[in-house]
Amino acid sequence: MSTRSKVLVESRAGRGDPIPERIVKLDDTALIRLIQETHDPDGREIDCQPLMRNIEEILYRVAPLGIQAAMQKTPAPSDVDNAQLATLSFVVNRISSQMTYKCLVNGDAHAIAVSLLQLLSAYFWDAKLVLLLAAFVLNYSECWLVIQIHGSSKLASKIATLKQVPKLGILKQQLEALNNLIMLLLDLAKCIIEFKELPPESSDLPELSTAHGAIPTAVYWFTRGIVACAAHSTQFTASNYDYTTLRSGTLEKELSALADKIKISNERLQKQLTICYQAIDEKKEIDAYKSLSRLIESAHIDNMKVLKALLNTNEDMAPLIEGYTKIRIKIQITQFTLLNTSCLDILGQIYMESKTYSGRINDFEFVWIPMVESSPMTEATKQKFENCLAAMPWCSVGHPSFISKPVKRFIREKFHYRNKPILVVLDPQGKVSSLNAFHMMWTWGTFGFPFTKQREEALWKEEFWRLELLVNGIDMTILNWIRSGRHIILYGGDDIQWITNFTDTAHRVALSGIPLELVYVGKGDKSEQEMKPLVDTITNKRLSYCWKEIEIWFFWTRLKSMLFSKIQLKTNDEHDPVMQEIEKLLMYDGIGTWALFSRGSDVSFTGRGDDVLHTLQKFHEWKENVKRIDFFDALKEQYEQLCGDDHPCCHLDFDNIAGEIPENMMCPDCHRSMEQNAIYSCCHEPVQ
Repeated sequence: MSTRSKVLVESRAGRGDPIPERIVKLDDTALIRLIQETHDPDGREIDCQPLMRNIEEILYRVAPLGIQAAMQKTPAPSDVDNAQLATLSFVVNRISSQMTYKCLVNGDAHAIAVSLLQLLSAYFWDAKLVLLLAAFVLNYSECWLVIQIHGSSKLASKIATLKQVPKLGILKQQLEALNNLIMLLLDLAKCIIEFKELPPESSDLPELSTAHGAIPTAVYWFTRGIVACAAHSTQFTASNYDYTTLRSGTLEKELSALADKIKISNERLQKQLTICYQAIDEKKEIDAYKSLSRLIESAHIDNMKVLKALLNTNEDMAPLIEGYTKIRIKIQITQFTLLNTSCLDILGQIYMESKTYSGRINDFEFVWIPMVESSPMTEATKQKFENCLAAMPWCSVGHPSFISKPVKRFIREKFHYRNKPILVVLDPQGKVSSLNAFHMMWTWGTFGFPFTKQREEALWKEEFWRLELLVNGIDMTILNWIRSGRHIILYGGDDIQWITNFTDTAHRVALSGIPLELVYVGKGDKSEQEMKPLVDTITNKRLSYCWKEIEIWFFWTRLKSMLFSKIQLKTNDEHDPVMQEIEKLLMYDGIGTWALFSRGSDVSFTGRGDDVLHTLQKFHEWKENVKRIDFFDALKEQYEQLCGDDHPCCHLDFDNIAGEIPENMMCPDCHRSMEQNAIYSCCHEPVQ
């Protein structure tokens, strides 16, 4: 027999005698086997919850126990099925009688516990515990009923005299220990009932099997606790009870030892119950994720099923908030649905223009899905959500909690969401026609409708490198300059000294009879807040025409979107002049300062800031060339002679929003393949 893990089983040897301890040696395996042998359920089911509520309600009214304070709140009224009670009353009375009798004749506590479990062999574990509790409470409540009313009832007074009911003051310490044990028994019973009430789909979870292995031992110690409570409460009112035992504190020690055992069993099972709930939730999330994947891959008559699954709604819910009225609305069938994860002013402008001028009022609808990772939401996140919601002209999910974990996982894994705004397009049948239509929306606005790959390819076939491609939809002033065929210079960077020198030099050159229109377009990696001081300085000093911060942001976002569009279409930059020029502009911006020169619509070239400035500063050396060719052509010629083959390093950083990066990228200066490196950064924005 194993000596590593023992259970000590104490029993009373004789009523009125000191309490000797007798040790019954059983290892864990033997105890589990013994209890399992008493367990032979025949399939009968008991609704344990109403019976438990009835038991708690009875105990709540046992004032001397102080159980009201321990429970902290009044139990919910019980709704016990009278038919069930009629069936179980015989069993409860039989258990109660046997417990009382065996405790009074000083039976072995271990033997009593085993015999009671044998009596309940046909019931499931949870039912055993509830029936044992009911049997104990039946006698215990009768005893305290006599104690409570014997002062006001002659009948109760005679019964109290006959039973030799003691004064409560004598039993104070014992009642405290008994109260503690009863509360632990209630907790353990509730825990095991919870295991029984786990959903059927959890039956094959390995975590549940582990818990089931610990239940027999817990049931044994629960039964021992019930026997101890019954024994001590019965003997409190025995006529020849030995109060010397009370004064010695032995009873409290025995009850305390059992309380420790039951507490340990309860803690172990509670831990396993938590693990089971986690496993069940994970399984549900996995099943929901797979179901959503199958749903979106399937063909449908309309996109209602897909939208309801993504927004985690049913027929009766109104999960959306309408943009104009801010009232809750139900999901409606639309030709195309654009699922937006952003909170952007520019997109709002495009949306309003599309609804007002494009004639496509009913062709598509936006739905904002706020991706909030923190749960519960912080006050700052709540405020940001409310601010975005108030500013949006389109529909929005009513609350971030509507977006379930499986849907968030699907958006991340299938829609390639990377903490940056995306615009997923669902066609009228619920199929994904674009994983991210932002690049099309930024580049062509509603001309990109219906935002499919075929439409994207068709638009690029019609496009070439021209100034309208860069500034269309941003600034009407520049578009008027283009139509007038003026010499236009777009320049950028955040070096105010270079900006001052460059604009001064350009203005001096313009005095030679060459009118130049200079436009400052900012820097791509700077936020609107970071750009504001530069914009204010250029505007106040009248260095040149200057865009507002939001226009600067849109310009660079649009330019990056063009590159993403090309990348998603698997375009090879070696054979695509437009892609080469986009990459050059983004790379030069990453290095520092730059300038782009265009006469009307025709872009002449894009140059590095220092080299362009140096070339302009030497205008007096090559100004005669302007007589035979256009000013920008002469400037380009001198720029290329000045630069030669000496090129500093180029690099290009861009967000991997679409989950794709180009396999190869050509340097815009030396035309060789560039090295590829990965950079990881953290975006802490709670709402996108």
